[in-house]
Amino acid sequence: MAHPEYSAFAIANAFVQKAGQGAIPNLTPMKLQKLLYFTQAWHLKVRGFPLLDDHFARWKHGPVIPAVYHEFRAYGHRPITRKATTLAMSDDDYAVKIPMVPLADRDTWGLIDAIIDRYGAVDAQELSRMTHLEGSAWATGGGADGTVITAEQIRNDPSIQ
Repeated sequence: MAHPEYSAFAIANAFVQKAGQGAIPNLTPMKLQKLLYFTQAWHLKVRGFPLLDDHFARWKHGPVIPAVYHEFRAYGHRPITRKATTLAMSDDDYAVKIPMVPLADRDTWGLIDAIIDRYGAVDAQELSRMTHLEGSAWATGGGADGTVITAEQIRNDPSIQ
């Protein structure tokens, strides 16, 4: 199996960028989590390997990447207005980085655009409800118990078409 292509922050930042351009209304932290989940699911179903280098956990409102949650949780129910940053350390220096998908990666940007076309106008509560459907990867694992949703469970999620 191929290795994941991007950090969860890079894909999250792509959605934040698109929201800033007006392509996604009301991109709250919960809505971002669900868009990330559907992006991972579509990539797994089409390409057969994860796009994101992080895991989803089963939380009350559906699948969540904990690191992304902690990065954006201060927004609460408000739209996200800034991109995630990471700290790159070397032996004698450090730098703040903004993880991004390169513009030259047309396949990944095409997937992001397809996710926005399908789910971008849907509100966070409805997206959460969609991840809770009977037979979904979230529901079959026991619901909001904090356990990891595996790539195989996401790939086999019948609720995502």
